[in-house]
Amino acid sequence: MEGPELSVVRAPDPDLVKEIDALLAGVARSTGHAAVSEHKRTATLVAAGGRSSAGGEPHLVAGIVARDVGRPELVGYAPLVGDRRTHQYAVEMALAPSGDAPALADALVAAASDVVVGNGGGTLRLWIARASSSDDDRARAHGFRAERDLVQMRCPLPLPGGRRGPAIPTRPFRPGLDEEGWLRANNRAFASHPEQGHWDLATLVEREKEPWFDPDGLRILEADGRVAGSCWTKVHADTTPPMGEIYVIGVDPDFHGRGWGRALTEAGLDWLSRRGLTVGMLYVDAGNVAAVSLYRSMGFADDHVDRAYIATFG
Repeated sequence: MEGPELSVVRAPDPDLVKEIDALLAGVARSTGHAAVSEHKRTATLVAAGGRSSAGGEPHLVAGIVARDVGRPELVGYAPLVGDRRTHQYAVEMALAPSGDAPALADALVAAASDVVVGNGGGTLRLWIARASSSDDDRARAHGFRAERDLVQMRCPLPLPGGRRGPAIPTRPFRPGLDEEGWLRANNRAFASHPEQGHWDLATLVEREKEPWFDPDGLRILEADGRVAGSCWTKVHADTTPPMGEIYVIGVDPDFHGRGWGRALTEAGLDWLSRRGLTVGMLYVDAGNVAAVSLYRSMGFADDHVDRAYIATFG
């Protein structure tokens, strides 16, 4: 059997972006989860618009697209993001349900590794959603080792009353007024986080333009006249069942130790429940034992693991 035809693009044109979006939507419908992360999808859109990435956004180094020989439709897409100055890169893969998944995955991983080598070498992180033992084997065959597990946890909504802590007052985010305060609290809360820290105004404004963004769903907690923390929710209406995600939650370090992380999570879940959602969802680093224990005490249970593998090339 012939392998897929691969193309490496640096700045996808609008027509190709439409094809990529159609592929991502089809994969999401088939699997029940996003085909690639918000960060990498946004990087593709920024590159297609001919713009430089915002300070907190990854830079699209290459978009690797795959088609079956002699057929026009996309069967695979791998956005490779990173920084040539630091030689740090990351890649994910979206594979069409109708394609030869093992062959596609092997081809896309090999192509991403080649791009890294062509850029002078560096560290490449390969993210796999719903990682399995066969994914572990494939990663090892390409020279990767497992580095980090991200657990998707789910809970029923509304939360049972017996699992609740003390409530706190929150209000909706105010576009045009709250950006500076939110960024300060977020960047302090995630100072050492590889994806969520170091956002700037352009990054936040890009998210506010997303069709799913709802300022009412970004719950703000104020204390001492400033943003002390927030719980940003996101509704996934196209999944089965529809789910409400705790997208970003953080408390400014000045306010740690007050139990506000739990209270903000509950405030976000309450808002999602009022929207009619019956399933809540979030992602948490498996190594964050305290957070995992907290969420389990609230009624969350593990659904699946997304895994990062790491290798150095060149």
